Amino acid sequence: MWCYRYEEAIGLDHLRLIEVVEPTPEADEIVIRMLAASLNYRDLAIARGHYHAGVSPPLVPLSDGAGRVVACGANVTRFAVGDLVCPLYLPDWLDGPITPAKAARRLGGPSDGTYSELLCVREHGAVLAPRHLDAVEAATLPVAALTAWHSLFVQGGLQSGMTVLVQGVGGVASFAIQFAKLAGAKVAVIVAGTECVKFARDLGADHIVDPADYRCWPSDVRRCAPGGVDRVIDVAGSTLSSSIACCGPEGVVHMVGYSAGTQAPLDLFTAIRHAITLKAASAGHRASFERMVGAMESGGIRPLIGDTFRRAEFPQALAALDRRGRAGKIVLDFF
Repeated sequence: MWCYRYEEAIGLDHLRLIEVVEPTPEADEIVIRMLAASLNYRDLAIARGHYHAGVSPPLVPLSDGAGRVVACGANVTRFAVGDLVCPLYLPDWLDGPITPAKAARRLGGPSDGTYSELLCVREHGAVLAPRHLDAVEAATLPVAALTAWHSLFVQGGLQSGMTVLVQGVGGVASFAIQFAKLAGAKVAVIVAGTECVKFARDLGADHIVDPADYRCWPSDVRRCAPGGVDRVIDVAGSTLSSSIACCGPEGVVHMVGYSAGTQAPLDLFTAIRHAITLKAASAGHRASFERMVGAMESGGIRPLIGDTFRRAEFPQALAALDRRGRAGKIVLDFF
């Protein structure tokens, strides 16, 4: 079978298309023929050597993906051949709080990821994809969608009538808008550009904040949410103090990315005055994923796909991911 793998070192100059032996499943394993994989900012950080945790070659990249089950071990009961499934980004986190042991294995680094023809996983390390999605759409779920869902509902306890602030209409953000609206929350979106504004409205945003000066967006947010927002999905990282300034009393800021930088000033006075809670998210557990799938099916939620590339166009896909102001998820379609 084929796979793409960093060989001598981590970096695009060392990414090779190679042939390896096809996997044979053990009794509790399934083999998935991968049909698509989507990109996350961590894939860009790993490729550039900027990731916060150590990864080493040889390594098959990419954390997200979807495919059809083509073989099942003798004891497998959760899946059948032909099922469209998503392997878990954190294959050992099935439920409950995250622990070092549950977080040790992560697809795409430090463990081999989804950029391969076949992927063999234990049956507990995958979920059935939503029935109304195809493989390209389902490939966007394990990191971006689950991070948004787990942040808002498992960590954040989002309820109807609350107000959620979302930055942009990228991967996590586009899911967060849809999930929040499904729960009956109001959504304000910080976004710039005619196309992205349209995407935000189409996804259901109640308020569009398109600031002329990005240093002033907390005041712009408070004009549409005078009492402050209840939850913030912060994907930029460096904007932490601004996110805090948008919150009402006992607001929660979910730190889910660092696309604009890994260092952020913290306004302690504002955080204390508003009794802010800061929470960091790294996808979610399998039980959360399965609840998300049910909600997506009942609500008819579909991912916002930005650009789709062919299987060999990983460098071009990374370049698209790096562009500011992009909308939706970047996907590699293997077929």
